[in-house]
Amino acid sequence: MSSLFSIEGPTIITLDEKQSVIVDGEIWIENDKILFCGPKKVFEYKGSKPVKKIDGRDRIAIPGLVNGHVHSYGALLKGSVDALPLDAFMINAIASAGKRSPRDAYVSAILGAIEMVSTGTTACLDHCSHRPFHTTEALDAIAQAYADVGMRASLAPMFSDLPFVETVPFEEDMPNEELTTWLPKNKPNIEAYFETVEEVLENWAAHPLVNIMLGVDSPQRCSDKLLKKAGIFCNKHGIGNHTHLLEAKTQLIMSKIRDQRGFVKYLHDYGLAGPLSSFAHFVWCSVDEIDALSKAGATVVHNPSSNLILGSGIQPLLSLVESGVPVALGTDGLNAANGSMFEKIRLATLLHRVTESDSDFWIEAGPMLRLATVNGARMLGAENKRGVLKAGQHADIVLLDSKSITYTPLGDPETQVLHYESGNSVREVFVSGKQIVENGEVSSINKQSIFDEAIEISKRLERDAKSAVNRAKKMHPNIKSMVKRVHATECGPCRIARI
Repeated sequence: MSSLFSIEGPTIITLDEKQSVIVDGEIWIENDKILFCGPKKVFEYKGSKPVKKIDGRDRIAIPGLVNGHVHSYGALLKGSVDALPLDAFMINAIASAGKRSPRDAYVSAILGAIEMVSTGTTACLDHCSHRPFHTTEALDAIAQAYADVGMRASLAPMFSDLPFVETVPFEEDMPNEELTTWLPKNKPNIEAYFETVEEVLENWAAHPLVNIMLGVDSPQRCSDKLLKKAGIFCNKHGIGNHTHLLEAKTQLIMSKIRDQRGFVKYLHDYGLAGPLSSFAHFVWCSVDEIDALSKAGATVVHNPSSNLILGSGIQPLLSLVESGVPVALGTDGLNAANGSMFEKIRLATLLHRVTESDSDFWIEAGPMLRLATVNGARMLGAENKRGVLKAGQHADIVLLDSKSITYTPLGDPETQVLHYESGNSVREVFVSGKQIVENGEVSSINKQSIFDEAIEISKRLERDAKSAVNRAKKMHPNIKSMVKRVHATECGPCRIARI
């Protein structure tokens, strides 16, 4: 059934290249597209469809935000991470994630989706994980969660085939065999992974909001055989790929062991570094790696919150932008950050301003917001289709309450959204022309029933994983010793603040 909306009177932050802001504007939505976006009383609708009018006089309209890197499994593990470096966090995540049913995967994904859409995110890239291994049923359940909420999602099933102890530079810090016996030792079935992804790819091929890409994990965790097959698979199906890359200094050390040219060129050899590729974090990158990435045309996803929580380092955002690398933004797993993209945009802004003393190089509000809209859309294959409020683009629109304390009084709208918004002012959200949030509440699902079930599942997972988590904690001294040694070595750029 076709639909027609008009939003009358909002302040419109278009996020176009001219950074146009329209006061007392008007937005018309027909089906899944923006029919008109501009000053009020300029457009005259001459069709015969009934119009649903929305009073936007107390609203600020912005394009829907894109979360370029999230792990849906983490929504059931909130509050489980504190004062741990990335590599210690990794074994805790392996231990605490536990064995999950497809229903567990669904609830975790829909819980994260509720948090995202409620705070203005209309699309995400879910680098999804499922233990003990991916199944068609579990991936279908995750995809269905996003479909049920009504948000866009690209699923990139995360997969690697090397044991954890072979993926970090332990050397003299290697834990003894007693501490590592609980870690998975049998190499996962590569063929089964690709067969599963291919089946899920077919299942969701015609869905308007959900699609599937490849999500093999960080290259130091993958064999050459796996990466080769991944490149062939992406080329065969014409899909993108997503992975972690150079997130921590330990990964920089491992990259030198794998290929002296660096990971970008290494992945490019396998067909995994191109315009359809996206790399999460990219903190410990050299000038040569940035240049190689710029030439490859891949997107980097900046995750400032989780980088800070895990002490991974400060991404060289300005160097990437100046080199022409498109940078999007992400939250990372919700066990290492909250789901508000507004916070991530703000953190990315503040961090780059303390890495460059010359304010002439600082990125202003409008261009910073475009990282989470225009660049996010490009990463998901929707360049020039989403990310800007203008006629012809998909109607992914967020309305903020301009009468909230956040906007009282209202100064420059873009600046205020960037530096003050938390997501608490979100009132209405449209995805592909369909309203999925009304007065701040997700309208398509019973939120409380999901919350109740999530609490029950999380308690069960915590109980079942208690023994494994305790064993993981015994490895923390070895891992922390290894991380300290690596940071003491003179290798690569410095991405840690020194005061």
